[in-house]
Amino acid sequence: MPIFHHLCDIPPEARGGVVCIGNFDGVHLGHAAMLRTARRTAQDRNLPLLVVTFDPHPLQLLRPEIPRPYLTTIGQRLALIGAFAPEAIWLIRPDKNFLATSAQAFETDILAAELRASVLVEGSSFTYGKGALGNTQSLRSAGTNLGWQVVEIATTQGVLSDQTIVDVSSTLSRWLIGHGRMRDAQILLGRPYALAGTVIHGKGRGTSVLGYPTINLQSHQLLPADGVYAGEAVIAGSAYRAAISVGNNPTFGDTGKTVEAFLLDFSGNVYDQAVELVFRHWLRDQHTFPSVALLSRQIGRDVHRIKALSKVAGESG
Repeated sequence: MPIFHHLCDIPPEARGGVVCIGNFDGVHLGHAAMLRTARRTAQDRNLPLLVVTFDPHPLQLLRPEIPRPYLTTIGQRLALIGAFAPEAIWLIRPDKNFLATSAQAFETDILAAELRASVLVEGSSFTYGKGALGNTQSLRSAGTNLGWQVVEIATTQGVLSDQTIVDVSSTLSRWLIGHGRMRDAQILLGRPYALAGTVIHGKGRGTSVLGYPTINLQSHQLLPADGVYAGEAVIAGSAYRAAISVGNNPTFGDTGKTVEAFLLDFSGNVYDQAVELVFRHWLRDQHTFPSVALLSRQIGRDVHRIKALSKVAGESG
């Protein structure tokens, strides 16, 4: 699956087909519905599929004062998009010139002249061009003159664990993760939330004080709410059960937020290695314990619960 950073590098065999444009942060169920439709449309018409996405998000340049933590790293996002087998991905690095492109210029100069789009598959909230003045309606109108059809995907809905029906979106997914509702986030994402990053050196308390050596992950993605979670650590393609702690270690009076994981089935040095932490279940809030011994005992109880949860999952699977 070739990935191109410049429009001029996209080969002729990836042009003239189905085009699907979006930020795709999280590649949630709504994104998946759009990409699946685009893939099926391309197959039915014997056309190539070109997916267009952005890094960083255009709003990061337009509104830098507003924090916008990502649900996926660019590597995760490209891998998830790649599962839909596009012939190519155009990864745009937006700059001021690109963001100044009018909707009409985007239609005529890029979609028609360069990409020679035959079909555009987009969600109902899709916008494009300077000031986000272009939408699916204007895209459809332009297509009558410029030679493409528009397939508009209705908003995907999901049912949360409390039976609430919601519209699937990256915004709601962020809210759920930020409130520790990992089960509901998994429903919208179609998979457990995963933090990807690099293992860094911590304070060493897990080994020297608590008896539970941990890895410390540095990640630039959205962090879940403070708490302790059951999940896995994926290292070099292998998954290991993990107790994952997000927070500031209140028992030790720390102030900076950290992400630490005790791996139940792994021992070894993974400093400076890439690791992905997968969040499956909320276990408990962070708590200030009156002694290190009580904290260590609680971690033991957390580990016991994780073993029980993984046993139940194995039996149900």
